[in-house]
Amino acid sequence: MTAKPFPGVNRKIARTALFGACFAFAQAVPPALADIIDSGRIERITLSSGGLAEVRRSARIDGDGTLRIDIPLDQVDDFLKSLVVSDPAGTIDAVTLDGLSPVEETFRRLPFSPGEMGSVPALAAALQGVSVRATSGGRTVEGMILGVDTQQTGSDTDPRIERVLSVMTADGTVEILKLGTDTQLDIRDEAMRERLREAAKVSGRGRTDAIRSVAVTLSGTGARDIALSYVVPAPVWKTAYRLVSAGEETARLQAWAVIENATGEDWEGIGLTLSSGAPVTLAQKLHQRYWSERPDIPVAVGNAAPPRPDDAAGIEMAEMNTAPRRMRALGGAAAPAPIADMAIMEPSAPTNGSQAHEGETSATYQLPNAIDLAAGQSLSVPFVDAKVRAERVSVFQPENGGIHPVAAVFLRNDTEASLPPGIVTVYDGASGYVGDAQLLGIPAGESRMASFASDRKVEITTETKPHEILGKAAITDGILRTTTVSRITTTYAIKGAADAKRTVLIEHPRRDGWQMSSDALDSATPTHYRLRATVEAGGKSTVRTVMERSRTENFALIDASADALYVWAGSATDDETTKKLKALAALKREAMTAERTLENVRQALERTAGDQARIRDNLGSVPRESALAERYMRMLEEQENRIASLGEERARAETEMERLSGEVRAFIDGL
Repeated sequence: MTAKPFPGVNRKIARTALFGACFAFAQAVPPALADIIDSGRIERITLSSGGLAEVRRSARIDGDGTLRIDIPLDQVDDFLKSLVVSDPAGTIDAVTLDGLSPVEETFRRLPFSPGEMGSVPALAAALQGVSVRATSGGRTVEGMILGVDTQQTGSDTDPRIERVLSVMTADGTVEILKLGTDTQLDIRDEAMRERLREAAKVSGRGRTDAIRSVAVTLSGTGARDIALSYVVPAPVWKTAYRLVSAGEETARLQAWAVIENATGEDWEGIGLTLSSGAPVTLAQKLHQRYWSERPDIPVAVGNAAPPRPDDAAGIEMAEMNTAPRRMRALGGAAAPAPIADMAIMEPSAPTNGSQAHEGETSATYQLPNAIDLAAGQSLSVPFVDAKVRAERVSVFQPENGGIHPVAAVFLRNDTEASLPPGIVTVYDGASGYVGDAQLLGIPAGESRMASFASDRKVEITTETKPHEILGKAAITDGILRTTTVSRITTTYAIKGAADAKRTVLIEHPRRDGWQMSSDALDSATPTHYRLRATVEAGGKSTVRTVMERSRTENFALIDASADALYVWAGSATDDETTKKLKALAALKREAMTAERTLENVRQALERTAGDQARIRDNLGSVPRESALAERYMRMLEEQENRIASLGEERARAETEMERLSGEVRAFIDGL
């Protein structure tokens, strides 16, 4: 069946009315002279992966007319958001439909409620002031209703409730009538009787109403085709791939779309387009009635408050123009080459290939044949059939903690149109079904891996060795700048399958700030490096990778210790820097020795001075002419001599320390 061209879509349309000017939420009442046209027919539907369906209708109109479309209530919001009407020789007047609650709106203008309509006494009470003719118990009264009274009768053990109708007759007499189960109420007011009849219709329809009838009123001249387009919710269409291996480098890829007709209307000979991508889809309750809350403000007296100052410049918004580009048809044009010795049946090619269009953010696939699908039914149809490059590999991911890689197919999309995400059923030409894979979509010209099974015939062990080395040391202006290299060496030992050759891809994780080097580097992704190794049947292979990161540190040589200088000298990469650091370390060691000597002399002085003070205290507590006093005097003399000697020694130590410190500073300044 050949798809019909979409009528009314003329690339030189005289006038196109874009819907959005006016909605009237009321009973759709077309003008008296306008012809009522049916909803036309659905010509084309575009199903989006965002869960929406763009519906395009066409209808024939002559002069002025009203097009009526029935829309499910849960789709009205999106219909109001997206409707576009195209009339090549006319204009759009208005679009009208019932509000969200037509029953409530109808009874808002009536003196009775839906509940009162079901009871004659209650209805009579609500029709106060209306002329009626009432009959009950063989008695009839006629006049204007004054009201309905409730009376309790019977005994205490058997109470009964009676309703009594009061009416005023034409001559002014007030009469009453007990209302029983045989009561008949004839409303004499023709206008009220018509309003009651219409209210009953609205109330009955509102109990089961899940449809809104939309009336699109158009003005124009002559017979012409009009087109309408709107977007409503729809189930997300799914993709299921069949991948049949055709050898080591190629495979047959067939994509099937699974769709459902949830529009509430049968599809009869429509054109169907599938759109992939990740569109932004929004919803708003346009059919809901909202009332603005207005604050109650006092009467303004005195001076008004100053306005908020304008303290920011306006930002101009740039427009982005997108132009979809047409791509050539996918598959179908040439039947794929037969695969010899296949253990599975060769899949049949589609009757006609779909037309693919690659846009800025999505790809669309226009099915070649018209679609018939009843409301509520599902359909599965192929839309891609192509021979693609497919390399069988074993992918090892160290983060998983296992020793076996996974079998995968490295697919390249040579169809020049993006392939949507979907599930892949993988078949091997010799052994049939081998597993399932998840495909996250492949842009045109790119490659992705589809992993479908664990390759338990291959074992891979991982060994990691971290270490650090001083890569460079340089002296500038008394500052030692060192570059430390952190290095992680990872070795992958591969034990191949005993019966077949394997191509192994190791996905080595990236690290921020680290550089990687390996002879096996094949490609990279934003999160991993891919290392490739070919392992013969029963063979072994080793893949080694080195990750390095440099860290630069600055040290003031004047504050560095001799031991640190000797360490840096041993790690320096050039002899001149090593020689300078060792010479400085030797000077630093001499200066430190002098400093320790000076410190020892100072401590001896402090001890001697303390001893001298103790002796003086003891001398003051004994008789001046005693033997003990004489002894203390001799000890004081010895301490004085010791202090004098230590003072000279301290002076020499201070001089030596100042000399060596000066030599250290001079040496550093001369570097």
